[in-house]
Amino acid sequence: MAAAIATGTSSRRSICVTQLLLFTLLCGSIVGLVSGKHLSATGGEHQHQHQHSAATHHRRRLQRDSRAKDTAQQQCEAVKGYFESIDIHSSGVHNEKGAICGGSCCSNATEMELRQKASGMFEQLLHHHTSSLRGILADNANQFQSHVLELAQQSENKTLTVFSKVYIRMVPLSGMMIRQLYTEIMNHLNYISNYTNSNGQMGSKASIGSLRSGLEDAVHKFFVQLFPVAYHQAVHLAKNNYGELHEDYINCLKHNFDELQPFGGIPREIQSSLVHSVHMSNVFMNALLQSAEVLSEADALYGQQLTDTCKMHLLKMHYCPNCNGHQTRGQPQICNGYCMNVMRGCSAEYAGLLDGPWSSVVEALNNLVTTHIVTDSGIINTIMKLSTKISDAIMHAMGNGPELEQKVKKTCGTPNLSPSLTDESETRLQQHKNSVKWATPPDPDMVRFLSTIEKTKEFYTNIVDNFCDAEYTTDDRHCWTGDRIGDYTQLLIDTGMDRQRYNPEVPWKTQTQVSKLNELVDKLIKIRKSIGAAAPSSSIQSHDIQSDMGREGSGGGGGQISDDDEEYGGGIHGSGDGSGDGATTIEDRAGPPTITETEQRENNQSGGASNPLAATATCLLLTLVTILYRSCS
Repeated sequence: MAAAIATGTSSRRSICVTQLLLFTLLCGSIVGLVSGKHLSATGGEHQHQHQHSAATHHRRRLQRDSRAKDTAQQQCEAVKGYFESIDIHSSGVHNEKGAICGGSCCSNATEMELRQKASGMFEQLLHHHTSSLRGILADNANQFQSHVLELAQQSENKTLTVFSKVYIRMVPLSGMMIRQLYTEIMNHLNYISNYTNSNGQMGSKASIGSLRSGLEDAVHKFFVQLFPVAYHQAVHLAKNNYGELHEDYINCLKHNFDELQPFGGIPREIQSSLVHSVHMSNVFMNALLQSAEVLSEADALYGQQLTDTCKMHLLKMHYCPNCNGHQTRGQPQICNGYCMNVMRGCSAEYAGLLDGPWSSVVEALNNLVTTHIVTDSGIINTIMKLSTKISDAIMHAMGNGPELEQKVKKTCGTPNLSPSLTDESETRLQQHKNSVKWATPPDPDMVRFLSTIEKTKEFYTNIVDNFCDAEYTTDDRHCWTGDRIGDYTQLLIDTGMDRQRYNPEVPWKTQTQVSKLNELVDKLIKIRKSIGAAAPSSSIQSHDIQSDMGREGSGGGGGQISDDDEEYGGGIHGSGDGSGDGATTIEDRAGPPTITETEQRENNQSGGASNPLAATATCLLLTLVTILYRSCS
């Protein structure tokens, strides 16, 4: 009985367990079916959202690209006319943007053309100013020489007039002497012809010593030949003893000229003043012509000295605004600081090497003109006073006639006069009746010349600074920085070659090879020394090529270099570093989110959420399982 009961109980439990398992499987299937339907519905919704987001993003991108293309097309059409005006062919918008300017209006090929043109503009700027200064120097040398030669011709005419009016009987014998003297003077004043005949080679001109010697000999010869004529006028003609001196007696007078000194110290005074003034005028003209030569040689080097960095920034400064669609009129101009840094960097060698020596030459020329050319002892006054000095010499001999006669008789004896070859009436007919009107003095022209060359000190520095101030805005706000329109915040580097090592746009690098510019520096130093040797001045100091850092305050601009400044803006990284408010445009940051971003956002929003129906079914299943299990047990 007990066994039968146990067996029945066991059978019921087995049936309950079986029922429980079947019920569990059934409920699990129901829950799985409900969950599957929910997931299927949710997955479809997510897929639909993803597809909608991708389509929206693609549509917006196409719209944005279309608007940008239309804007670029309009901008490039606006600057196309400008490009054509400078012989640059432009087809409008390029699919390929230039590597330097990054604008739609210029391809790499276009940028290469514009780069050559920008470099040519820089060279032309230097050519223009160099040619202008060279012309000023050459023109002034020619004008000065023409003036002193004209004065010499007028002085000759005046001397002939004085003799014809005062020393009538001396005219037949003195006319040739006077002409020979002035011919020699004018030959020495005609320096430019001598310079040209020597092929303009520095150092091949006639030496100053030979010029001085030749002029001294000419003056001495004139007074030696004049002595017998003047002696005859002072002694014999004063006593109405008409006749001519014998040749032997004339030779005796000439031979003893230095001992007798009939004209006192006047011949030596004329020698000294004439030789000195002619020498100074030749030094002046020589300096002008040699300086013009140096400028001409520098002019030939401009294209050879430009670095690739310089050419790139010249392109960015002049034409990149146009490549980015900015019109030439009405657009924000080039930032003054950017222009200064680019131009100073490109001209660093010229300004650093040549400005100092050239400024020294200008100072030496100024000193020469003011102390030796336009003074009482200068060539102009010396030439104008020469006729009076010659007359003074003759009057000195006549005033000392009795004393001079005693000296001559003691040395050469008493002369026997031969009959005169020319009577008084013929002599009077040879009077020189031309009136003398002196040429207009060159003082105003010389003052203008000095004022002009004074402004050429720091020649190359002034060229680039004046260019930036005249052509572009003097402000550094809302202007072209080289990369974009914004504020230029880079450090403005002061003038001086060593300072340009810190130039943020075009840094200067030490040249390992000997530069042709150094030869021009040596020539300028020699010119300054030649002027200084003739006209010393304590204000003219020798120029040290390596003293650029010592010339504080030269040029204009802002900012001194300090140790901290080396770290400013990353040193020499260029205008792209911190050079404008427009570093990033709105389009660079905005726009529809990508598909990946959408999925992540939706996953984050839906992460942790449960299906309510599946949760209810699961809870009911657990309750029923528990009840069945208890009933079975």
